[in-house]
Amino acid sequence: MQQHTYTLDHWEDRSGHRLTWTFGYRGTAGEFGRIEVVYPAKRHGDRHVTEVSGDSVPAASFSGWAYGRKPSLHMAQLSVGGAGIRLKRNRWAQTRAGRALRMQCAGREYRYLATGRRHRDRALIRDGVEIRTGRHGSGARKKATFTVLGPADATDLALAAVLVGVNTRNLTRGGAVRAFFNRSLNWLEIFQ
Repeated sequence: MQQHTYTLDHWEDRSGHRLTWTFGYRGTAGEFGRIEVVYPAKRHGDRHVTEVSGDSVPAASFSGWAYGRKPSLHMAQLSVGGAGIRLKRNRWAQTRAGRALRMQCAGREYRYLATGRRHRDRALIRDGVEIRTGRHGSGARKKATFTVLGPADATDLALAAVLVGVNTRNLTRGGAVRAFFNRSLNWLEIFQ
């Protein structure tokens, strides 16, 4: 099985007011060319949008309830190449495989799941292709890596890249518990 690893470097734009700051990853992914992930590319009230663009990958965007700088899986919407994609997940499942985010894009079934206990290691899987994503380092040395197993195409890479810019803590039980308590505390602040 063929394997390729691509690395994108973290970048930040902290010019202007803090509500206009943007973050993300950019770099070159072999034959797919330049790829850039931006979050939050847009803000709509309590919703943030992560966007992916590049030389040969289709434009992708993920919108969800804001959790820090990134959108979360709560009330999420995904589009690739202008087509909306339906997302499904079982938030009550006990295993990582059961909690996986499921979607159908370009006539193919995908699963996006946690591969470790930490929120940095994930995998996008479809029949015959797996893209393992990881975020490593801190500060200026932060990077996102994509390890591609199998004959991936530009749509596969666009999906994996946009999901790197999404808060996916809820794909693990521990992350879901932390997210629940964090949202609960935020709601309590509203009523004070």
